[in-house]
Amino acid sequence: MSLERGRAQSGVVHRSVRLMAVPLAALLLLTACARPDPPGGTLPTPDRTTSASAGPSADVTEAACPPSGLKITAERGDAAMGYREMSLTLTNCGSVPVTVTGRPDIVVLGRDRDVQDIAVVASVHYTQSPHPVALQPGLRTSAVMSWRNTYDDISKPPVVGVYLSVAATPGAARQLVTPPATLDLGSTGRLEVSVWL
Repeated sequence: MSLERGRAQSGVVHRSVRLMAVPLAALLLLTACARPDPPGGTLPTPDRTTSASAGPSADVTEAACPPSGLKITAERGDAAMGYREMSLTLTNCGSVPVTVTGRPDIVVLGRDRDVQDIAVVASVHYTQSPHPVALQPGLRTSAVMSWRNTYDDISKPPVVGVYLSVAATPGAARQLVTPPATLDLGSTGRLEVSVWL
């Protein structure tokens, strides 16, 4: 009797161990998959520009109102017969009036946020001269980017702008801007930009 009782108790113990092993294995698997941030939050984040040539202050997140009080965003543009347009919007998200003059300073970045070899030039379609634009808190203005997606140089792949590093005016702090659609610049090597309108 005692031998059978011992075997029965041994079977209960083995079943208990097996049942405990399942949650333990699941816990170990979840722990192994988790990737905690290292101390100081040093993992790269998708809302930071990593290109040195785009400027040392190009680390303002897209979600925040920058310290300058000016927020730059890109709006979906228009396309016809290979000609493209997209607007940049400059919003005074701060609490004091701000005046800007001239055109935005733009650097085109690729998928890996590497600087693309693109000449950013004055628009030939929007030819208004630079003038002061006063923005009270909450007001906005815009500038127009335009380009052609012509691709006639098969010796290198077409240029595609995925991100923009933009300063409201030359020398101002830069912001990373993610357009709603990529800039299919082909092999033209050229992006035209108007002044703030």
